[in-house]
Amino acid sequence: MQITIEDISPVEKKLAVEIPWDDVKSKLDEAYRELGRGVQLKGFRKGKVPRQMLERLYGKQVDQEVVKELVRDSMVKAADEHHLKPVAEPVIDETPITHGQPLKFAAKIEVRPQVTPKDYFGIELERRAPQASAEQIEHALKHKQDELSQFKKVEGREAVTERDAVVIKFQGTVGEHKVEHQMMLDLTDQDHEPLPGISKAVVGLPVGAKDHEIGWSIPADHPRKELAGREAKLKVTLLDVKEKLVPKLDDDFAKDTGEAQTLDELKGKIREKILATDRQKAERELREQALKELRKRNPLEVSGGLVDRQLDNVVERVKLQLQLAGIDIRNLEESKIREDLREVAADEVRGTLLLEAIAEAEKVTVTEADLKKRLVELASLRGSSADKLRAEYQKEGRLDALRHALREELTLDLLLTRATIKDAAAAEEK
Repeated sequence: MQITIEDISPVEKKLAVEIPWDDVKSKLDEAYRELGRGVQLKGFRKGKVPRQMLERLYGKQVDQEVVKELVRDSMVKAADEHHLKPVAEPVIDETPITHGQPLKFAAKIEVRPQVTPKDYFGIELERRAPQASAEQIEHALKHKQDELSQFKKVEGREAVTERDAVVIKFQGTVGEHKVEHQMMLDLTDQDHEPLPGISKAVVGLPVGAKDHEIGWSIPADHPRKELAGREAKLKVTLLDVKEKLVPKLDDDFAKDTGEAQTLDELKGKIREKILATDRQKAERELREQALKELRKRNPLEVSGGLVDRQLDNVVERVKLQLQLAGIDIRNLEESKIREDLREVAADEVRGTLLLEAIAEAEKVTVTEADLKKRLVELASLRGSSADKLRAEYQKEGRLDALRHALREELTLDLLLTRATIKDAAAAEEK
């Protein structure tokens, strides 16, 4: 078999393959022997149908199967001998079998790029200081008030106020998205509303509203890109309306939380928790910053096959977010979402390839101790044991994926230890 390889790009190759007639004939003979053993025709004993008759009745089908098998075998051999790493099924330009002639065909295959990372040590980064603003502390206190709040059924009032919590059923559209949902909606907590702006739109509705039409515009700069700039048009029914009785913020409230004796002490503890959480967030941002700079220093062309697979994961994440907001994703214009998120997926692929290459170059390995530590962490979040979780991951084939993710983390850790990190001054609290 002769194979000629032409580089079309760093991630695509064209193969010209020629298989000698003797090899093709051998495969045909084998195929007809196998076929003949199982074919029964009137006037012939089983296994005794002449080859000529088999060729006349099944020749086209046999030729197709033999070509398919020869192409598959030659692709495997080409990948092995020439160290190719295909990332998608090859596109084959097949030709039919001609008696006495070699089988020739061409194939285009997408491959993983050869990555030789450079300049990955000494990256200059800036780590922001963790923050705990007065607004965040106030927000956390409000959350604790919510936990200790009581609800009283509304009586003698005609309209919903911003102090209420409602059980709401709604259906309609948000831009091109259809929505239909039933849920409890706390109008005092707009940070966790399923659709941006719905709480304000509900305030003022009649307490017994049924199929009441409401509408509003979601700002174009809203962080939820899949909803930003859309017009919301809903029909809502209020199934229940209760007034939220919020406890007063004082020392008695602090004692009721079981966390402090005075309000000032409670505020101090809340501030420390916010700082600790934001410190972790700042570290994640630092890692993202390092990965972004790494991609900038090492521009990579990535194959469409790799990007498409990662894009599937990215789109599924977005779909889950939409479902949690009560949006019906059955009629989702997925092609538009894929178009919008394609570069995000491409960057994720570039980052993964670079981290894999650096891990190889620097001999980063995941030890059994590393794996056990992560399993313990994950198991504690689920209230399970590390051994049970490991068995579950093993059964589902997810253990290698966990090792891969850990190796990426350890590689990023290595980059950060060799980076030049400037700590930004803390912003003045207001």
